Parts: sequence; C-alpha cells; structure tokens
Amino acid sequence: MSALSFRPSRIRVSLACLALLVVALAAASPALAEEPSSPTLDALSATGEGREMYPPFDPAIHHYAVGCDDGTLTLALSAAGADTQVAVNGVRTAGSNAAVEVAGLVGDSDIAIDLANATGGRAAYTIHCLPDDFPTITARKSADASDILIAMTARAGERRYIAILDTNGVPRFHGIDAGDSRSFRYHRNGLYPYSEAVSQTGYRYEDRFFTVYDWDMSVVDVVRTVTPVSHANFHDFVIKPNGNYVLMSYDRTQRDFSAFNDADGNPYSAEQETRDSVIQEVTPEGEQVFLWNSWDHLALGEDCRQHRFPDDYAHINTLQVVDGDIIASFRGCSQVLRIDGTSGDIIWLLGKSNRDDADWIANGAPAPLRITEDPHGEFCGQHAARLKPNGNLILFDNGGHCQVDPATGFTAREDGVFSRVVEYSFDPDGERVVFLRHHSLHGTFDRYTQSQGHVELMDNGNWLVSWGKGQFDDDPATALPPDESITEVDPLTGEELLSITITDGDSDIVLATRAYPLPANALERRPTVALTELDPGWNLIVWRGRDGVSTEEALRGIASLEGETLTAIHARDAETGAWLSFFPDAAASLGVNTLAAFAEGRTYWAFAGERVRWAIPPAGSSPRD
Repeated sequence: MSALSFRPSRIRVSLACLALLVVALAAASPALAEEPSSPTLDALSATGEGREMYPPFDPAIHHYAVGCDDGTLTLALSAAGADTQVAVNGVRTAGSNAAVEVAGLVGDSDIAIDLANATGGRAAYTIHCLPDDFPTITARKSADASDILIAMTARAGERRYIAILDTNGVPRFHGIDAGDSRSFRYHRNGLYPYSEAVSQTGYRYEDRFFTVYDWDMSVVDVVRTVTPVSHANFHDFVIKPNGNYVLMSYDRTQRDFSAFNDADGNPYSAEQETRDSVIQEVTPEGEQVFLWNSWDHLALGEDCRQHRFPDDYAHINTLQVVDGDIIASFRGCSQVLRIDGTSGDIIWLLGKSNRDDADWIANGAPAPLRITEDPHGEFCGQHAARLKPNGNLILFDNGGHCQVDPATGFTAREDGVFSRVVEYSFDPDGERVVFLRHHSLHGTFDRYTQSQGHVELMDNGNWLVSWGKGQFDDDPATALPPDESITEVDPLTGEELLSITITDGDSDIVLATRAYPLPANALERRPTVALTELDPGWNLIVWRGRDGVSTEEALRGIASLEGETLTAIHARDAETGAWLSFFPDAAASLGVNTLAAFAEGRTYWAFAGERVRWAIPPAGSSPRD
C-alpha cells in the first residue's frame, strides 16, 4: 500500500432515538407521553481564511463543506427552541445561540454539531473541511433530483482526489491518492462495495492494480492480473458476487500486421508492436478462470483502424457481467460485444462493421446486429455500454472516431460534432436493435466529448452521466466542450435534474470524472462480509448471516475453489420438524427445493463437492443495493 495514502474524513452515524410508550395509571383514560421532536438549527455559518461554506444554510441540510486553510474556523450558530442543547465536537456550548472557535483543523477534519432537546429528540449537523487544493464543486438541482451519493475522482493541481459527494456537492468522504488513481467506483452487485485503480509508476495505461475496500473504507484486497497477462488497465474492473474479479488490460505483444498498410501505403511489420484488449477473470487466490483476447475475435483491418491502429487497436474501456456473460465496449472499433463468460464466444455484436455478414459467420461469430431508426445512424468511439435490467442497452456515444469505410476513406456520420447517451432495445427477431431515445448535454447536440465520458443507470431509471473531457479549441467550427462534469437526466423527458460542475480552482477548467451512484445511506457503516470455507463432503454450519435472506441471494456468495460447488443444503423446520432442502443446481432427481430463506442462529447441513468459499451477508446488514 505504499502507492496509496488516505486521509479519510471521519464518518458520523446519527442514530434515531427510540420513542418510549408510557401508560398513565390514573382514573382518567390512558395518555401518551410527548413524542420526541427533532431539534434543528435555524442559523449556521463557518468563516475562516479558506473557501466559504457551502451550500447556503438550510435547516433541512445537515452536511456542509468549507475551506480550513489556516486550521481555525469561527462558527456562529443558533438552534431553534430555547431548551435545545448544542455541542460542538462533543463540547457543550453556553446556550442555544453561540459563537465557537474551532482550532487544530486540517483538510480532512469534520466538525460535529449535535443537538438535543427536552423531548428526547436528537439531530446532528456536520461541517466537512476541504484541503486547500481540493477541486471547486458547484451543484444545481431541481426538487425532483434523486437522493443519492456519488463516487468520483478528480485531479486538482498536482494531486488527484477520490471522493463521495452528496447532491449539494459536499464531499462526505475524500481521500488523497498517491498512485494517480483514474477510477474510484462503487460495485452495487459485488462482494465488496468500493475499488480504486492505482499505479506504481503513474503511467496511464500500464502497471495498474486495484485496491478493494469494504464499507468502512478499510482495505480488504489488492488485485492484479496474473500470467499470461502482464498488467491491468484502469478503465473498468468488476467484483463479482462470488468474490472473483474481472479485469481488462492493454496487453503488450507483437503481432503480424503485414496484411495492413499505413497511411503512406507501406505494409506494417510482421512483428508489429501492439497492445491487445484482454479480459481476464481471476479468483482472490490469483488463479485465472477466464481469458479473452481481441486478436482472436475482432475484424481488425475492416473495423478497428480509426482510433489507434495498429497500437491499442481495439481499446476496450468498460466491462459489465450479466448472467455470467460479459458486456464489453471496444472504443477502437466502435462496437459493443456480449461475450460468453465461459467459452469466450461472441453472443452478439453491436455496431457498424465493414466485414460481410458471411465472413463473420465463417469466423465463428454471428452477423452484427443492425441499428434501426437512429437519427444519427450509428454510435462512434463509445464508452460505458450497460445492459439495463429490462434488456435494453445504454451507452455513452462520444461521436468521434467513427468507422471509416475502407473503400472510400470516409465516415458515414460526421465526426466530432456532439456526444450523447443513447438507448437501444433488442428486436425479438435477434437481428437488429431499435433506437429508443438519446440525450445530449443541455439537449443542444453541440457539445463534444473528445475522450472519457460515462453513463450509469440509477435505481429509478434515470441516467447519471459523466460528460468527460472536451476539445478546447478557439476555432468556432469546433464543437463546444462540456460545461458540466456530472448530470442526472430523466431519459423519458430529457430533463436535467442535477448538474455538478467540478473545476480546478486555479484555472476554472471543467474537470472530467467518472461518476457512480451510491445509495444515500452508503456511508453508514455496514459490517464486513464474512468468508467461510467449507470442506469437501458434509459440513455442519450455524447461520450467523443476515436473518431472512433468501436462499438464492445467499448462494450468490458461493465460489468454488477447485471445480465443483455446493450441491445440497438441508435444515429442519423449527416448527414441524420436517426437513427443508435446497439444491443450488435445481436437480429434480435430488428433490424439491423447499428451503426458501436462512434464519439467524439456525443449523444447516451443506454438501460441497470440493472446497468452497462462502461469502455470507452478516447479521445486522441490509440487502445489497
């Protein structure tokens, strides 16, 4: 961990008080005691030598950010209600209206303001200190903006920060990265919630590894590719529910490119230096279980020549695991593939192709899906292809590096004019996708993202869009760069509900980031997932995991270490004494699945074909989002 240095904010958890039910033992009818009412501040300011406190004070907003440059802030606060008691960092103030000087602050300090009143009600406000060079964040939102947190990373000056923001632009958590992080992300369906891409050398594309964090931001694993893949790439990283990791790489190698000519008409070398786009799945023990290479599957000469050919010709940039398959975006070819996660076969390919359908089929792959009804015909140089739960596909269409027709040397779509998020549905005939909707920044279709860009689907169906890096050029013919970093969009109406702009304080240049939505309660500490190993044969276990978790959900944490996995689980019904059973493979010959959920403290028999690791959701935790 020498490459990474954190100075995390202290995360505070406010617990709601429990109401006490009192029965009046009098001749009169029973009466209830006064219910606790939550106390509030009606004024709050924090002044010092650094940046001003934001957002503007509102009694309903409980988190604020401020610069703590000189280590001292003066707080002026007023609590509603004369009986309200106020404490700042655990020290009670003299009355509910007070001016308090807080000293000894640094860039990751939190100032805790706790309130209590005579009815037993409690409330907490927090002021989060920011380092001098932390990026400037401005948030604008409508009343319909979602209540979420956002994981992101951004460079400011010579340092790059990782952070978790709220929708007011307040960093509830931040860390200083000493390893040139390019991706700090949230894994909604993974065994662990957070990861960060780190480099030991600072080179953008190589020498990367991933640090994996638990809910309380403690390090639980450091992940690297294994032989024969030399290094990982930062663009994307998947933590599977069973604990395995899926990584990507721009793997350096030599290939025979002599069949292709350069811009001057001269053939490339038969031993050309290049980088294949590689996907590798590894276990926590560092064993490879899947390997896929672009060289074996893509139409290099026909489709992948417009980006960085011959070096890094395919340029994979996102991964998604769906039902065991891998959805992968290849910016260098302007294509998205669904890849069988076991065999490596292409299930479908989406994107324009200059190779004939018959040639694709002859090479063992299906013919590419046709794009229909898209007003712009195709997507180009895309990022972040994601399948939605309903089967539709959304992606960030950069609109640059469009496919070049080898016969004419031209592109069908004008290159570098605008970027958008676009959604397609798959037609039941299995031969095409149908355009559904799209959105450009501000809906004007004149903002172009030269590189980066990202989109994530939110729980309510909205899109969280990271607009990436624009092309800065004084030429009026050049498309405008994005003037926002992150936007929440309602795709059905095109309304932009939340806009966050991140700038370098010294230059006011809008900074690119890659944003991931988190549940609003994500910073409330959650227990570590418990890892249990089962030996081959019958294992007697006492369930210490979450009470009431469904059998199917609990078994998502099963990972086989040597081949086979769990084949049967049995438990006696506490009321009837009858045996309940569950067979993970639903083998009808073994019996009927009657075990629907696990109960905390109950005993179970589990049969493992080989050695098995089980990641058990702990008692007291809530279901993964």
